[in-house]
This record gives sequence, structure tokens and C-alpha cells, in this order.
Amino acid sequence: MSELQDVGNHCIDCGCDTSFGSGNFVNRIPADDGEKEGYLCAGCMGTECDRCDKTIAMDEDKTPYDVYGDNEPGLFSDGAYRVCDDCLTPAEIKIVRET
Repeated sequence: MSELQDVGNHCIDCGCDTSFGSGNFVNRIPADDGEKEGYLCAGCMGTECDRCDKTIAMDEDKTPYDVYGDNEPGLFSDGAYRVCDDCLTPAEIKIVRET
């Protein structure tokens, strides 16, 4: 097994600085990709929207649980699971606002 390259306080994906004072320190997480060892910044931890494929920032996605709470159906009616705010349907937005 080969040794991992230590990239220090840099993001192993985009290479940005995640050290204290960089603006990327708070939400970084330790990570390795099998070749490099360092951190992942919040921007690189985003997920894709299942409806529009736009990258959703960390902790800003909406799931059926966020919309329907304890009555969540598992998936949205179109089969999506993680969506961005822009892709919520008018009916889903209405439910969110009522709760």
C-alpha cells in the first residue's frame, strides 16, 4: 500500500486553504481520497440536486423529511430525494411555510 500525500490544511478536492483564518476552517472535515490526506472544504461537500443537478451547499438541501416531517413518504412524488430550494414545487413550498 502506498503512503498518502499529506496536503496539510488544504482541501484534497479543490486545493483551497482550510487553515484557521482562511474562512474555510469552521466547516472543514478531515478527509483522504486514497492518494491525498488533508481536509474537505464546505464547498466540496455539497450534493447535487436530484431535479436540476445544481450543486447544493452543505446542509442546504431539502429532503422529503424536511417538507413532510413525520409523514415523509421516503421520496418526493417524482422520485427525487435531495433538492435545492429553487426546485421545490409550489405545493411543497406551501407545506414548508405552513409548518
